[in-house]
Amino acid sequence: MALFKQQLQLYLSLVRSKSNQASQQFIIFGRGRSGSTALVSLLNCLPEVCCEGEILAQPVLLPQLYLKARAAETSKKIYGCKVLSYQLRDIQQIPKRSDFLYELSQSGVRILYLRRENLLDHAISNLRARNFGFHQSRLGKSLQETKLYVKPERVVDWIEKSQRLRDYEASLLRDIPHLALTYERNLASETQHQSTIDTICHYLSIQSQPASSQYQKVSPQSLQASIENYSELVSYLRSTPYHHYLETCPALAVR
Repeated sequence: MALFKQQLQLYLSLVRSKSNQASQQFIIFGRGRSGSTALVSLLNCLPEVCCEGEILAQPVLLPQLYLKARAAETSKKIYGCKVLSYQLRDIQQIPKRSDFLYELSQSGVRILYLRRENLLDHAISNLRARNFGFHQSRLGKSLQETKLYVKPERVVDWIEKSQRLRDYEASLLRDIPHLALTYERNLASETQHQSTIDTICHYLSIQSQPASSQYQKVSPQSLQASIENYSELVSYLRSTPYHHYLETCPALAVR
């Protein structure tokens, strides 16, 4: 109840300060563990931008209006936030979820669609996060030397869940203008970050600025370095429809 009261106060502030609302709004849409935390950090380097995290992580009244209210709270010209696809799928306050992104887009909100192409990489990232922590580290890279034991069938279960979410995202974004980004091509390496920010700034019609993330990667650079029972996992995956993920991402190249 207290949470909903806070949200109602935000809505009232939107009505009172509508003239101060950010002139441009965007959302980062996609699955978790796809580089969105690093992307938020990069975007917040831009002086015109305020980019928040997952504003739908908790139940909200009237989610679209809540987003507008959050935008009204910032003094920056550009407001953005993260909306994860599983949150949109599961939230009860959106009667017709298929219209949520469409209506935002129609109201002028730009959509940055961020995904991870390699679903095996995505599955291992999720499993490591649940064992060692969910976010990239500001402190160093000590976890890069830590190996994880995985049950191969659990890895496949994660891949299947991720595939279903990817299909769901594609259905929601059908015929909706958006900027498509991937972890592999846009965020995996620090050398990609500035060109990614330049691309996003062009999409948002704002001037780009130098940007660097405050986070560092903590996962190992190869599947073999990441997984304790590497040979068992590879053998299991060879007999599944997902074996091609073993070769498609350089960071997970199988030797």
